[in-house]
Amino acid sequence: MIGTVAVAGAVALVIVITVAGAFAWRRVQTRDRRALAAALEDSLADAMGPGVGSHLERAPTVRRIDVVSERGDFAADSRTDDVSIGAADADAQRPSYAPVVRIDLETTDAPGMDLLFEYVTNVLAAIHPVCTARDAPVAYYDVEFTFGPDGLVVAGECRRVSVTPELADRVLEDERYGAVELRRDVERAARDDETPTALWEPCRPTSSGVARGRDRRPE
Repeated sequence: MIGTVAVAGAVALVIVITVAGAFAWRRVQTRDRRALAAALEDSLADAMGPGVGSHLERAPTVRRIDVVSERGDFAADSRTDDVSIGAADADAQRPSYAPVVRIDLETTDAPGMDLLFEYVTNVLAAIHPVCTARDAPVAYYDVEFTFGPDGLVVAGECRRVSVTPELADRVLEDERYGAVELRRDVERAARDDETPTALWEPCRPTSSGVARGRDRRPE
């Protein structure tokens, strides 16, 4: 009887320690991602704020940082429009990040692809060095664009371009690799279902209320 009670107590202690450790680890990870998001927003404001070499009325914002498992799954936290934290699956190993940056174009129609990729290139140049310096493992970057009429009756559209860190490396390391070359490689990679690269896809679901309209891909 005493032996059974001792075993049960030991099992309960192990469970408590495991749960407490998991909770502490999650708090640390959440704090680190919030700090990373703040650093990314500071860099975006410095590089792409109003009057700083772009035609944007306000700097791009970091909508959230998703957590992506080793096999590429992710779950975005849709409870808030602010910087939110994705949740990795319980069986995920070595999770990495997927920063989601939004650019509000405040235009009726989407601009041409040439201008869009100028924005994407500038976003990568601003945030990829920050992630690299912080040794933050990145699976891909989502650059979202919102445009179109937005009101109580008609909602605007939200589309994204998703880029891998390997392409971001080329933007930073090769001075001959710019928006034109990035667009070419994204268009090519987006045809492969095995890559997270995406071209003008609907934004991933959030609670932002921005409608996912029909695919009006710019030229």
